[in-house]
Amino acid sequence: MLLCLLALCLIALAAVLAFADSIVTGDVVVGDRYAITTMSGEARALVSGSWLVSPVDLQLRVQVTYVGPHSIIFRVLSGTIQFNGKVYSIVASGWRGDYNRDSNTCVYQGPVVALNGQRTFFIIYGIDTLHVQRGTYMRMSSVFRDEDRTVWRIDLRTYRFKIH
Repeated sequence: MLLCLLALCLIALAAVLAFADSIVTGDVVVGDRYAITTMSGEARALVSGSWLVSPVDLQLRVQVTYVGPHSIIFRVLSGTIQFNGKVYSIVASGWRGDYNRDSNTCVYQGPVVALNGQRTFFIIYGIDTLHVQRGTYMRMSSVFRDEDRTVWRIDLRTYRFKIH
């Protein structure tokens, strides 16, 4: 009985690894594309003594440009960040992302444009929290000063997966 249970556990582990996030398993190559999508998120800002709270939505599409033994570098192809009734469009030519394979952490950074045309800069930090079939859940955060000079603390739960 114990032997059968052990065999089932090994088969299940092999099945999970066969479909795991290629960034984590090391099967990533230059040119691979990934999406990062928000599962849930919240932005908070203290304005005139009161807290403003807003849901956040981050959507990124990235492409691998370098794969090293300890890091992976991405070019951000497109994306948006939405909160507090505003949509910030990513200026793809200025964005990049770095993934540290040793600590399973990432940083994405670059300029965004508000609907009124003003530019500002985002830096978003993340850490992998759970590797599952076909992708990885992450926690991401940022402190962002918007075009009105309001400082927002952004906390996200996101999901990263390979796109074809």
